[in-house]
Amino acid sequence: MKSRLLVLFGVAVALTTAIASVAQAQAPTLRIVATQPLTFGQVAPRQSRVIAPSAAGAAVFTVQGPANASLVLTVTLPTLLTGTTGTALQIGGWTGTVATGASGTPTTVAPVNNGDIAITLDASGVGVLRLGASVQPTLATASGNYADAIMVVAREPSSSRQSLTAQSTVTASVLQPITVTAIPMSFPAVYAGTPATIAPSDARAMRLLLDGAAALSVDITYESLPSVLTLQGGGVTLPIGTWRQRTGPDCSGANSTALTGNTLTVALSPTTGSSGRTSLCLGATVSPTPTQAAGVYTGTVTISVRYTGS
Repeated sequence: MKSRLLVLFGVAVALTTAIASVAQAQAPTLRIVATQPLTFGQVAPRQSRVIAPSAAGAAVFTVQGPANASLVLTVTLPTLLTGTTGTALQIGGWTGTVATGASGTPTTVAPVNNGDIAITLDASGVGVLRLGASVQPTLATASGNYADAIMVVAREPSSSRQSLTAQSTVTASVLQPITVTAIPMSFPAVYAGTPATIAPSDARAMRLLLDGAAALSVDITYESLPSVLTLQGGGVTLPIGTWRQRTGPDCSGANSTALTGNTLTVALSPTTGSSGRTSLCLGATVSPTPTQAAGVYTGTVTISVRYTGS
């Protein structure tokens, strides 16, 4: 008897599971960058320096985030700048603008310390905040460098889930005050009917010593030059004119020239440390009449001095 061989064919079925990896779209990350500090540069005592938001020295913050998003910027602005020697310089008059996009039209805002500013980003997710302020050192403000910080927090208006802080600096350099030491003009004995002249190089000429920051220039403005001198104790006058000037250290820098205008620019030559000095010497001619009354005649020269450009 033949035996039967039963063969079973097993069918192996391989099941392949398709796994799809779906990446979830990420919202653009909020980002704020201080792209430019607020810089006052050199500031002279008693001279106000104002930096407008549109000026080259204004503070600039660039905000990046979701396209067309509306955000809130919380600013913290200093009221005092601190000097290297611990002295303080008051800062105020804060103003600002926001713009939708890097080249958008600025809209004026009025930020205050710890104030909120609304900003809208453009289709590329960019907005710009610009800040300006003003300082005015007094004569008591020590010369030197002053600085402090501006803090800006960018956040979503509905929550603080996504926020970021940026910090920028405010700097100002206060110049040494200008001081003027005056040595009066002193004519020798003058005789009736005989003109007398003092040249700017003469030892009797009026000498004005100007001290300030070295290597800078100052503008001297003649506010008033007398055309007559007045007799002490009486109303009699003595004509004076043909004013001439000479400048430079010890009035030796240039030849004397006639006063052709009311403003003169001179440089302060270095002396010691960061200080500088120059001199202005004035000469003139008096013309007494033949019947000029005897006595002492006086007059006043008034000038104003400020750093060039201040």
